[in-house]
Amino acid sequence: MSFDLTDLVCQLVKAENERDRAKVDSILAQNFTAITRARGEEQNRDDLLNEIENPKNPNVYRIVDVLATLGSGEIVVIRSVVTTTDQADPKASPKRFRNIHVFEKQQGTWLCVAWQVTELKQAV
Repeated sequence: MSFDLTDLVCQLVKAENERDRAKVDSILAQNFTAITRARGEEQNRDDLLNEIENPKNPNVYRIVDVLATLGSGEIVVIRSVVTTTDQADPKASPKRFRNIHVFEKQQGTWLCVAWQVTELKQAV
């Protein structure tokens, strides 16, 4: 179970990099509540899909490190750190973000129902 869910998180991040709206659409539940972006903006399902397809900065590249799977039964939370780089600005420092994905088993399929992103302070 947890392997499949961590794989789904990796697929979401890959789809963000590739601007693959259809892939993200297939992983988000129809009753997806919202993503809270690190910039403090909350987006509903449609807004998230639109930003995946047309990102504010198309040069951002993400790498995910899945750290923990929490929960059991019909609700599971995946905690990860996503590191971003700006491919157009090689001198820019990478940024790190805590991502929390909440998955719910709906009719035998795991789907993302909520997503939270928080920027992490850079290590000194």
